[in-house]
Amino acid sequence: MTDSARKLEGRRVAFTGRLATMARAEAQALVRSLGGQPENSVTRRTSILVVGQEGWPLQKDGQLTRKLQMAKKAAVLGHRVAVVGELDWLDDLGLGDQANHIRRRFTLGQLGTLLKIPRSRLQAWMRAGLVAPVESVQGVKYFAYQQVANLRSLWEMTQSGVTIADLRHSLHRLAKWFPSVSSACPSASLLEQQGQILVRLDNGTLAEPSGQLQLDFGDDHEAVAAQSPKDLSAAEWLKRGCACEESGNLDDAARAYRQALFAGGPQADACFNLGNVLYNLGQLGQAAERYRQALELDHAFAAAWNNLGNVLAELGEHDEAIAAFEQALQTCPDYADAHYGLADTLQTVNRFLDARPHWKEYLRLEPMGEWAVYARRCLRVGG
Repeated sequence: MTDSARKLEGRRVAFTGRLATMARAEAQALVRSLGGQPENSVTRRTSILVVGQEGWPLQKDGQLTRKLQMAKKAAVLGHRVAVVGELDWLDDLGLGDQANHIRRRFTLGQLGTLLKIPRSRLQAWMRAGLVAPVESVQGVKYFAYQQVANLRSLWEMTQSGVTIADLRHSLHRLAKWFPSVSSACPSASLLEQQGQILVRLDNGTLAEPSGQLQLDFGDDHEAVAAQSPKDLSAAEWLKRGCACEESGNLDDAARAYRQALFAGGPQADACFNLGNVLYNLGQLGQAAERYRQALELDHAFAAAWNNLGNVLAELGEHDEAIAAFEQALQTCPDYADAHYGLADTLQTVNRFLDARPHWKEYLRLEPMGEWAVYARRCLRVGG
């Protein structure tokens, strides 16, 4: 018998919250295979309560799950139930490899597919500072699964009408009792203003859980009102451009990004953002020039190479588009969007055999979603 099997021999294991690595039935089968007994509720005989990693262990009304409450009561009565996180539990059993995909770093697109969150909302959370990339590789930002899963839980609960008082009370209890899953936004605090649930960021900015920035007319109201556009720095213009872009005011966003370039000189990020806005406005030629400008400033800007490839492909400049996608992948080999764009462009010019490895690599990186369905169809059609 293995060490992991001995660890569950004769032990009763219950689960609460959403598991991230497997379905609940699979987890229960795992317990049985390792000599334990799965339970559907927490009793005085329960040995372990495993808390799912996907989001907070809270009910839809914002209260702690019933099983967590029962485990707490059992502890008060002298029946200790070990409460552990899903990943820690798997590590304890020597099965940490099963959780590697949760510990991975993901692009926004990959996270959106895994968690079924629109990319636009993820981008809003990022711009509002609610979700921060854990690393950036050549312009491609990578995020931790847990922070976005937790923030999604916050969004779902606030949308269903959970009050800030209930949320704060539950999170406070979690922080004291089970800190490893209690923090969705470590750098943020929750508050309520005129009936809205908001998040205050480290820099003092207010944001809704949706990611929509709010104006905070507190002690600094006069300073904000007195600030003239001519007094804005390049960074402030860039921030204003992001806010306009997120709200759908693309013309204003383009003007703000141009002002950022005027105030601070050429900056790769401002050029890239301006290129994105021009692309969305249908001004493909101008967008291509801004992406090229960003690449002159930062030749290893993989996201700019990828977006330039998309623009060139739409313009029918397929050879140049292929070269741009290849450059993006040379800089960042695991860039799923670039594999997709390159495969699609190669498919367009009937280079089916050349497209196949990139379709396959895209599916390895992003196996779910509508684009994955299309990639599989292209693989079948291409033979």
